[in-house]
Amino acid sequence: HSAVRQTVLPSDTLSDPASSKPEMESKTAETSEKFTRHVVVALDGEKKTSEEILAWCARTEFSEADRVTLVHAVEFSPLEYLPAEDVASAANATCLLDELNEQIRKAAVENGTIFIETCGKQARDHGVVKVELKLLVAHPSTSVKVALCDYVNKIKPDMLICGSRGMNAMGRILIGSVSDYLVHNSCCSTLIVKTDSKP
Repeated sequence: HSAVRQTVLPSDTLSDPASSKPEMESKTAETSEKFTRHVVVALDGEKKTSEEILAWCARTEFSEADRVTLVHAVEFSPLEYLPAEDVASAANATCLLDELNEQIRKAAVENGTIFIETCGKQARDHGVVKVELKLLVAHPSTSVKVALCDYVNKIKPDMLICGSRGMNAMGRILIGSVSDYLVHNSCCSTLIVKTDSKP
């Protein structure tokens, strides 16, 4: 797999514990904590793609000092109306519509939870120690890429990593690439991991 860095980051250098004097232990600990990176990995819900991204990151990008947050955003399309013949009254229609939309939302959240928990296990299996999981629910009036970008810009991590599955030019024009959007709108340096999986 290959990766394209959008911005070059300075390499973080930690003090060598073997060369530290006993009286400098507290200072060394403070320095190590200072240079611990917070890396956010945005995962798109495709099992194979996410496995490839996590394996690549664990092999080439993550360090033991990194704090890693895996984030996944789910979206759902609520129903806007029900056919008149299916309900007895407008009041009943509104109540039923609310119930159905809540069921749709809960199903999206449940599926997203299962997915992100599976990714967390995969990251730990690859030796990533500090793993946090975050599930976002994109508002029906917005999109997954906006939800992800808003979250990243709110927590301001040191680096954002996401995947690219080779969407063609027409696809990018019609629906837009999530990775492209994050590169141009997120507040931090972004690394794009090219995967073999196709959309």
